[in-house]
Amino acid sequence: MAGTRTTARAGGDRRAAITEAALNRFLSQGIDATALRQIQRDAGVSNGSFFHHFPSKEVLAAAVYVDCVTRYQQALLKDLARYPDAESAVRGIVGMHLSWCTEHPEMARFLITMTEPAVHRAAAGELRLHNERFATAVQTWWRPHAHYGALHPLSPAHSQALWLEPAQELVRAWLLGNLADPPNTADAAILADAAWLCLRAGPAG
Repeated sequence: MAGTRTTARAGGDRRAAITEAALNRFLSQGIDATALRQIQRDAGVSNGSFFHHFPSKEVLAAAVYVDCVTRYQQALLKDLARYPDAESAVRGIVGMHLSWCTEHPEMARFLITMTEPAVHRAAAGELRLHNERFATAVQTWWRPHAHYGALHPLSPAHSQALWLEPAQELVRAWLLGNLADPPNTADAAILADAAWLCLRAGPAG
C-alpha cells in the first residue's frame, strides 16, 4: 500500500511539473509555437512519462485550462463558505476574485487569452462537469438567501454577470496591458458596492 501511494504521489508530481511547464511556455510563446520537447525538458520528465500523462499538445493545453478553472472555482467556494451573511459574501467574493487573479496572474492570463478551438473541444467534457458542480454549489448557497429576501432569485448566468463580470473586465484590462497597475483594494470596494446594489433584493439605499 505504501508503495502504491508513493507511486501515485510521484505520478501526480510529474503531472503537476508538466502542466506548470506547459503553462509557462504557452504564455511566453503561444500554444502553436510551443514544442512538446520544450515542455518535457522544462518539466524534467522522461519521454515515456510525458506521453503517459498527455498524448498530445491539445490534451495537455486542455488539462492546463481545466486545472486553472478548477483551482479558481475551489478557491471561490472555500472563500464563500466563510461569510456569515449575503452582503459580506457578495462583497468579499468580489475582492477574492481580484486577489486570486493578481496572486495567480499566469493562470488568470491563460484563462483570458486561451482561444484555441481544438483545446476548448478537448477540455469541453471535463470542463462541463466541473462547471455544473460549481454552479450547483453556488446556487445551493444562493437559494436560502433568495428565499429569505436577501438576494434576488437569479439564474447562475445572471448572478455571475452581475456579481463578477465587472471585476473580470478590470482584470482583463490589466492582464492585457490596458491598465498599468493591478486591481487593488480601492477597486474591490467600488466593484463590491456595485455588485451588492445589483444583487440585493431589498430597496436601494
